[in-house]
Amino acid sequence: MAGTDTDDDLPDIPMSDTLKQSSADRLGDVGEELDGNKDEAARSDGTRRREFFSIALGSAIVAAPTVVGLRVVLSPLFSSASGGILARLTTLDSLAVGGPPQAFKVIADKSDAWTTYKDLPLGLVYAQRVAERDVVVFSASCPHAGCAVEYRNEGDRGEHYFCPCHESSFKTDGSLAPDNTQAKRGLDTLEVIEEKLEQGEVWIRFQKFKAGISEKKAV
Repeated sequence: MAGTDTDDDLPDIPMSDTLKQSSADRLGDVGEELDGNKDEAARSDGTRRREFFSIALGSAIVAAPTVVGLRVVLSPLFSSASGGILARLTTLDSLAVGGPPQAFKVIADKSDAWTTYKDLPLGLVYAQRVAERDVVVFSASCPHAGCAVEYRNEGDRGEHYFCPCHESSFKTDGSLAPDNTQAKRGLDTLEVIEEKLEQGEVWIRFQKFKAGISEKKAV
């Protein structure tokens, strides 16, 4: 076939340019198209891989400060190597000599490489000014099981500390009361910083102590 009928019974019909293209050329075009599709798929796959690793790496970078931040917040409570946290309670003049114990929340700041954490609540203490330049501070954590003790002044018992969890009781000097039922030691005293006291401020070294044992042991 050359575009005309040899028997002269059909009119000559010109072939279009597309039909005139050889089969080899058409196969070549198809192959190039397939190769192009493969290249495009490979590029798309590579882009998806890069996007995945970029997202994964970004997530890891965001997550790291969260873990570090959590450790910084918790470390003052659980690190025995730190030797406690220095914290300001109040001024000396705010405590009356011979007055009743005053409860204070221990709040401190902590900084790491990224952030300063302001006003972290660490615990509760009782401070009592027993002389002109003498302040006694007790941890409010009951040495029996760690519940918060209350200061009470009632009836025949007068002033004392009482733990509502298991009814342990303590004298105002922190020692075990005669009717104490559970605790194995008296209330834990905390160090008052003498240098700050001379300057008219009450600072302490705040620490946690192990509950349920007879000896005072920092944790």
